[in-house]
Amino acid sequence: MANHAPTASQGGGVVLALIISLLYGLFITIIGINDQRIWNSFFLQYLWEFVLGMKLAEIYYKTPETLKIPSLKFLFVTSGIGILLTGIAGIKGGWFKVFNDIPSLLGYVSTLLITYKTFPKIWRRFILFTNKISYEWYLVHILVFACCAKLFPTNNILFSATISLISSYLIAYLYSRILKITHIK
Repeated sequence: MANHAPTASQGGGVVLALIISLLYGLFITIIGINDQRIWNSFFLQYLWEFVLGMKLAEIYYKTPETLKIPSLKFLFVTSGIGILLTGIAGIKGGWFKVFNDIPSLLGYVSTLLITYKTFPKIWRRFILFTNKISYEWYLVHILVFACCAKLFPTNNILFSATISLISSYLIAYLYSRILKITHIK
């Protein structure tokens, strides 16, 4: 069996999932419930991201040589554009925020790939360690972000994001240790 690059027809599930997610986002925006967390965090909103991740994992498993990391120049441009559009969507809110997933993915994945290309050994160790506490991080991040916003009220988004990310990461690590010590995990 010869290795071959994936074709457009092999990505049909990703396209279908993207259409479902976009239609769901459009629906909740039209009926005016897009600012309610229960609706804008429903799994249909993120279905396309999970399907895309599974498709990329499948491609990487079958033919890893087909996935090439773009040049640093390209990644810096896509990182800047993606993060800028995500920031604008977050500030504007409303329907902008409902459809911010694509620029978010573009910006943050580009940023991660920049760090991966720049510091491959350190990055791999960091990812492996983060993988061990990722569930705990998922569980505590919103609580920690909300607490940081109350404890350190500021208009400086960079300061707020930095404190929140570092704090949530450290608390996730502590939570992981507590679970391990008490043999819950």
